[in-house]
Amino acid sequence: MNNRKHERTDCQTEATIHYQGEDIKGVVENLSLKGLFVKTDQKINVDEQVGISVHFYGADADLSFNLQATVVRAAENGLGFGFQKIDIDSLALQKKEPALQAPA
Repeated sequence: MNNRKHERTDCQTEATIHYQGEDIKGVVENLSLKGLFVKTDQKINVDEQVGISVHFYGADADLSFNLQATVVRAAENGLGFGFQKIDIDSLALQKKEPALQAPA
């Protein structure tokens, strides 16, 4: 039985966990309005607070945002986080430059 309040969306995108001066790379496995799960071989104790940067790469633009989260689950293959605060001001959209074309 699934008692989740928010639907999770599967995704495969990069994340960087900022914890005690270290940057830990991982891959977001799923995401909801209140949390996410990051695949990583690094371990952080439950109830620890971290910063997370999530990066989405698209054909036309790249998008990233930062959030504050708490570790709510530690699993063999990664870490589950509950959001404390999403820094909307950090939302960065980078438009890719069109490829320069040589004159014909």
